[in-house]
Amino acid sequence: MTLLREIIAQMKEDKKDNLQQIRELCDQIKEEEKGNVEHKSHLPKGPNIFLALEVPGRTSKEVAYLTLERESEDLYLAVLYTIPLLQIRMPDTGVKRQKVWEIEDHRPEKILTEYAKQYKYLRGE
Repeated sequence: MTLLREIIAQMKEDKKDNLQQIRELCDQIKEEEKGNVEHKSHLPKGPNIFLALEVPGRTSKEVAYLTLERESEDLYLAVLYTIPLLQIRMPDTGVKRQKVWEIEDHRPEKILTEYAKQYKYLRGE
């Protein structure tokens, strides 16, 4: 969480729009966390997915990903996707959306803080 606090402090100095700030923050977090993603082939991707990190599955027989997505201009979502371990080696198999948490704020630091809370919760911390 210290990286997130450092980035937020740096962000307050910059005068960019919220969307650009969120994109830059997510790119920095993605770069730092890329070594913690074991199953990169099924990592959710899309134009409105800013960040996707691997988290432990709900059971030992699945892999899960938590994403930060933009639903509309001021609505962001933390979304849990899962895929069974038996299907992880099949390239045509996609992940399933399991749970969605709405982030009801428009400030980048609050959006990423709410995402980080879900991330910590899903990791059991």
